[in-house]
Amino acid sequence: MERRTALKSLAISIWGIMLLPGCGTGLEENALPGVKLLPLNALQKANLQSLVDTLIPKTDTLGAVELEVHGFVDRILANCHELEVQNKFIQGLSKLESKSQMMFKTSYNALEKPERELVLIGLDNAELESDKEFFDLAKELTVLGYTTSEYFLTNFTNYQMVPGGYDGCVAVPNTPFKI
Repeated sequence: MERRTALKSLAISIWGIMLLPGCGTGLEENALPGVKLLPLNALQKANLQSLVDTLIPKTDTLGAVELEVHGFVDRILANCHELEVQNKFIQGLSKLESKSQMMFKTSYNALEKPERELVLIGLDNAELESDKEFFDLAKELTVLGYTTSEYFLTNFTNYQMVPGGYDGCVAVPNTPFKI
């Protein structure tokens, strides 16, 4: 190959890589193609994060926010649940905010942990079935996201990616196995 051809190919490759739209940094909120997110506003996203943090807070172990369980809940609802369930969940986040405003005159994500717990207890003991369904779904998805995280599986369970392992230095018997 000639030097001129090599330099031309290198220049075209570099410009092509820089101009391709799919070669982002991966920092976009919805970087994976085909993965949807719920249509939440900034307040609802902050309330979802606070809700997840209230259910599984950080102690001597990592909490749900540190493991980004709120993103898991968002993606699971948007991609795996019906539109009706998604809308009910978004309405539940709005009810969470209104209940917080009614009880403490401030936004749910601005409350301290004991006050957030009181709001959630109010939703859990609510007479309306929709409020209880919202709380139950949020709790279920938060626990699911936490207990299926790599951190939880490797630190709190006896998880092995390949049970039994692989031992490649085993002598092969001369006689075949009889079944």
